[in-house]
Amino acid sequence: MLPVFNHPFVKLPLHVDIKRLQTEVAALFKLDWLAHPNGFAGNMCLPLIAVNGQYNHDFAIAGQVLPTPALALCPYIKQILAHLNVPISRSRLMMLHPKADVPRHYDAGYHWHRRLRIHIPVFTHPDVIFGCAEQERHMGQGEVWCFDHKNWHWVKNNSPYSRIHLVIDTKGSEDFFSSLLQQETQATEIPYMDDNTSISLEPFFFEVLEPDEMSNLIAIIQTQLEERKDIKSATYLKQLEVDWASAFSKFGHQLKGADTYRNLIAGMVKSVDRTRLNQKAKRAFDTIATMLDLRNGLPEFCKLEDIELNFNA
Repeated sequence: MLPVFNHPFVKLPLHVDIKRLQTEVAALFKLDWLAHPNGFAGNMCLPLIAVNGQYNHDFAIAGQVLPTPALALCPYIKQILAHLNVPISRSRLMMLHPKADVPRHYDAGYHWHRRLRIHIPVFTHPDVIFGCAEQERHMGQGEVWCFDHKNWHWVKNNSPYSRIHLVIDTKGSEDFFSSLLQQETQATEIPYMDDNTSISLEPFFFEVLEPDEMSNLIAIIQTQLEERKDIKSATYLKQLEVDWASAFSKFGHQLKGADTYRNLIAGMVKSVDRTRLNQKAKRAFDTIATMLDLRNGLPEFCKLEDIELNFNA
């Protein structure tokens, strides 16, 4: 279970050898990068850990995450991932061009119900601002950050330079979650060691929401429906809760239950008008609705040689 964030931003007591990291990342500019899966202008990424080790945007539920060819060129990034000592899920380098932004949004899909994100700025500038909830921060080069990704967040690159972050998805661990509370601890540097590093990758297995999780999310939606006196939809959700518990008792986290789960989810999407929900209820709805989503947009390759790059190193 992910921790509840008491603050929108958490700076972890770690930092990296920024010059070494920048040197590794700069060597990757000769590769083809991907356009952002949501089509945000001026946003690009290079997968380092991805489903089947291929250049894609797929969610971890689509298959086993593995290193891509790009990560093979990055011994220090591999050591950073190993040092975190958490199961590593989909992870990427994410570039934001000068004067571009990431629009205000929140991460409410099923992938995010299970995972949080770690940000390590590689190339940035003080005029790159990250917003979350009602707070804004500049994440400095070589620092290690987490933020409340289920809350509204956005990024604005007001500088004349491209910004690149190393962005790591993970389900975390108890030790890692406890480190989120140690904000005042002096930061230690993640060392570079000339050896073969083993990364703990998130193991692939089919999984869905368990009955208690489903009940909690349904309760959020039901509260909103009852306030709107939409008794028909509220009654439908009560039955969905029963049907989900029954299906889970039969199939649990087994792929053979996928069609049954998918039909129950489709019934909810058809029966409940998402547009009439408030933001909290929409987030709960979206977590359920995206539970079996595999794709996150088709990969569209871009050559960085066609783009004028400028970095504040």
